[in-house]
Amino acid sequence: MKKILILLILLMLTTSFAYGAELEQLALNDGSTELIQHSLGYNKYINHPYGYEIVLPSNLSINQDIVSVKSRFESEDLVVEILYDNFYNTMDYHLTYLNYSNKGILRNPDFKITNEYNHYFNGHLGRITLYERRKVKTNEPDRNYYATIAFVRNTNELITVFMKSSKPLYIQQIMPEFKLIEKSGLLKKDVIFSPEEKNFDEKTLKFYQEYFIDNEKVDFGIFEPTFPMYPYRLQQIEQMMDYSFPVTLLYNNFSLPFKTEQMNTAKEMGKVVEYTLYTTDIIMGEETDITLSILEGKYDEYLDNLAKAFNEYDYPVLFRPNNEMNGEWVWYSSHLVGKDTDLFIDCWRYIYDKFQEHGVDNLIWVWNPNEKSFPNFSYNNYLCYYPGNKYVDVVGLTAYNTGNYYRGEIWRSFSEAYDHFYYDYIERFTHPMMITEFSCASAGGNKAKWHEDMLNAIENYHRIKLAVLWNGQDYDWSSGERVVARNYRIDLEEAVINTLRQGLQKFK
Repeated sequence: MKKILILLILLMLTTSFAYGAELEQLALNDGSTELIQHSLGYNKYINHPYGYEIVLPSNLSINQDIVSVKSRFESEDLVVEILYDNFYNTMDYHLTYLNYSNKGILRNPDFKITNEYNHYFNGHLGRITLYERRKVKTNEPDRNYYATIAFVRNTNELITVFMKSSKPLYIQQIMPEFKLIEKSGLLKKDVIFSPEEKNFDEKTLKFYQEYFIDNEKVDFGIFEPTFPMYPYRLQQIEQMMDYSFPVTLLYNNFSLPFKTEQMNTAKEMGKVVEYTLYTTDIIMGEETDITLSILEGKYDEYLDNLAKAFNEYDYPVLFRPNNEMNGEWVWYSSHLVGKDTDLFIDCWRYIYDKFQEHGVDNLIWVWNPNEKSFPNFSYNNYLCYYPGNKYVDVVGLTAYNTGNYYRGEIWRSFSEAYDHFYYDYIERFTHPMMITEFSCASAGGNKAKWHEDMLNAIENYHRIKLAVLWNGQDYDWSSGERVVARNYRIDLEEAVINTLRQGLQKFK
């Protein structure tokens, strides 16, 4: 009996010590958020500035890198994120969110909503949506069961708890308590992201150093739709502008192979290609997101061949996968892929690691959100898509002056288009930056004057080292005929050509 009692005491002490050590490791009180012991196996997380308390399993590790957007708790089998939305001074409000946030799930056949209902937590009504997708990972837990629980504070503010698990979800077991509390204090600052040093090959390192590190001015690139298939048009534009564009833009997806002949043409002309690759394929005649299929390994042969092609190419490439991912017009946006930005990140890292296996060392990885998130909900915030410091060499910016052809669009100066997010980016990233594509439409204002102002204003954006002009057109097919909606061409109007020719001289 005495031996049993001693063993029980030792077991209790051991358990207490281990549990205490776990709590000490997770303990958090930074003045704005707290993580404290709640009960055996559970901790309470308190976010004072956003005004909520939540009780979660104590084995979840916490990540507050982007606490302004979300707080993340994670184990091998489970992820819980608490996201904050404030629609003050926007076109949205709580009903927009509740009515629209699940629309993307319904458009994706890989996801299925299994239940929706209301439930009260500590007197606070939560709108619960349960959904799931097929499993794609076999060698590790695949968190393919999802739930969102939306709590409305007022017309403008919501707190959403997002869960995903490798097993069917029991929400009240994972989150036994949730409570809205009075807001107080200021939120701590988010983490500042910085790129890791890369082992580029000699040519790529030279280009990276010359254009992104040591560059004291802005260089301009160009997208010309006929290049590099037909080089003569780009050569004509360069003669018009009296400027040699060091970078050109090319688009591709998984339905098309590496365009060897075209890429070699660009290399022979000394042009570094901004190679944009979409994780889409043409399946049964329709463009389809293949994020899950890539993670399943179904496109490994394509990626192996692409890696081999990049190695044989042996010239610097600005590699831009899945740009504008926070816009619902692209198939790989989280709005259309289960509101799960982890899938975007996992896919990015999968491609990166595949290329690393093949020793590809001539790719400069460009991560490029859109200037604004559509829909403008926290789960679609651009920061949620950041794949990590190891995986990003350059941060890309994109904003267009779309003109006013379409209802709701307005003419914007270059500064009006870029100020609102450039100054946010430079506070959050130490990476070199580039404008991956931009232009000015013709409808709504003086296009030549816009370019004149741009050439003066861009010098004030000191972190931007490269800016790629987009020389193309967007079309409106609503009438059944092709109508130019946004004319972004810079090579048609004499006033625009003259403005660019004169203005580009100071950047040579």
